[in-house]
This record gives sequence, structure tokens and C-alpha cells, in this order.
Amino acid sequence: MTIRNTPYVQDAAAGKRVTRWWLSYPLVFIVLVFVVQFGLMGVFELALHPEPGSPEAQWLEIPANLIPSILLILWVVLYERRHVKTLGFRRPGRGILLLLLGIPIGALMISVPILFLWATGSYRLVDPPAGAISGGSAVLLVLALVLTHVVQGGNEEILIRGFLMQNSGLQMPGWLAVVLPALLFTLMHGVLTKPLGFTTIMAYAIFAAFIVLWQNSLWLIIGIHGGWNWGEGNVWGVQVDGINVQTTGLIFLEPVEGAPVWVTGGGFGPEGSVVGAVALILFAGIAYLLYRRSSRRAQTEAGLTAPRVEQA
Repeated sequence: MTIRNTPYVQDAAAGKRVTRWWLSYPLVFIVLVFVVQFGLMGVFELALHPEPGSPEAQWLEIPANLIPSILLILWVVLYERRHVKTLGFRRPGRGILLLLLGIPIGALMISVPILFLWATGSYRLVDPPAGAISGGSAVLLVLALVLTHVVQGGNEEILIRGFLMQNSGLQMPGWLAVVLPALLFTLMHGVLTKPLGFTTIMAYAIFAAFIVLWQNSLWLIIGIHGGWNWGEGNVWGVQVDGINVQTTGLIFLEPVEGAPVWVTGGGFGPEGSVVGAVALILFAGIAYLLYRRSSRRAQTEAGLTAPRVEQA
């Protein structure tokens, strides 16, 4: 698989410098994720003591995720000397529309396994947690909280599918430039001992990579990522990657007592279920086909527009 010649990857060479791969990975995962992002989240918890899963805790995710992205953008602009648009943000007018479109797409995608589990009796409707806001009175707050998920998901997409995959695409074989950031993204979610959770998150990371390569931008995948987590946590009220259930949701679902964990995902949520894993594998396959189709079309168009050489 060759991704080096895609416009998206070539944008990584648009500046005066290209960050070497052996520097880019520690920069993202050690400095920006573990030190800055996780450090800020720890400081907020110690200083402000937000209730886990509360709207306050969700709002605090905005600065904790926004600051790493801002620092990376400063690195790209000041060190690599390239425009922020080359990080996956070309055509911002169209891009904002794609981001907004991605939110309901992501929410619908996560709804597929959740509704299947509910319809087959593996999930059940439960009363909201104590002090939770739910039902009609929660609609406006639920809509507002989508911003927290877009910022959180956007940060991960900028760091991993943006900076890392772009730079890796210039310096590594194409398959490795897709798989290595996806693998590290998966391990970052703490699923090493959860085979189905590992499969689902890895499949999502592959799906996201091919959506980005298909679109040659981050706009759509940021919306999808945000909509996925928002739909899971604030619409259906189930756990997101093992995180505490949000206390603001339209409804609240949980696994039926006694149902097999491999079916329901247990405390990890639907992403730890076989249903979630199968759904993400299918989505990843669709994303790959979309990328391959656009890649072949681009090659065909390039061949048609290439100057003809007259033979003697």
C-alpha cells in the first residue's frame, strides 16, 4: 500500500523541516498525551474535584484536550514552518460542513451495536444515576455537550491521524504508517488485556486512517469521532471505553445481569463486545474501499492528464 504520494501525506513536506519519526512519536505520546493532557486532567481533578461523569467533568476535558493540540500546531508552524492547513485542515469552509455532518454519522455508527444489543435483550433501560439529568429536560445540555466530545476526539485525530500518520507516511512503508499510529492509539486506551476491546479500538483506528486518506483531511473524522463518543455517552448513557457513565443523557442503558461479557462488553461498554468489534471491522472495510476507489480514480485522472510523448 502506497500512501506517500497522496496529497494528505505530501502536505507534511510543505514546510522547511519534517519532524523525524523517532522524534514525532515521543513528542506526541510522552510529552503531549501523558505529560500535558493527562497531567492537566490530574490537576483539574485534584484542584476542582468534579463529580466523575458530570457535565463539569466533561467541560474540563475541553482545556485538557485543546492545549495539546495547540502545542502541536505551534510545533508544526514554528519548527516545521508549514501552514496549519497542511495538518489536515485545507478548505475550511467545506471542512466545517464535513465536521458537522460527521457528528450524526458517528452517532449513528455507535447506535448500530447499541440498538442491536438492546433489541436482542442484552441491554436494558435503567433509571438515571442519582443526580443525573435525563429525558426531555436534558436535551439542550446534551446538545451542548457534543462540543466536549468534538474537542476530545479532535485532539486525538490531530495528534495521531494528523501529525503522526502524515509524517510516518513520508518516512515509512504505507502499511506501517497506518498500523503503527493505530496500534499506539489502541494501547493508549488501556485495552491490552481486553481482546475484544483491543479489536474494536484497533479497527476504529484503521477506519479513521482510511477516512482521512479518502478525504485528504481531518474534518470528517473529527466529527465522526466526536459524534461516536457523544452518542455513546450522552445519548444512550452507556460506558465509553470503560469510563464512568455520564450523568447527563437522553436515556440510560446497561448490560442485562447475567448476560455474557463478550456479548455486552461488560464494564468497558459496547466497544468491548463482539457486536462492537464486528461493526467496527465492517466500517473499517468500507473506509478502505472508499479510499481505494478514490485512489484509483486519482491515478486514472493523473494518467489522462499526463502529457503524451510523441514517438519517433
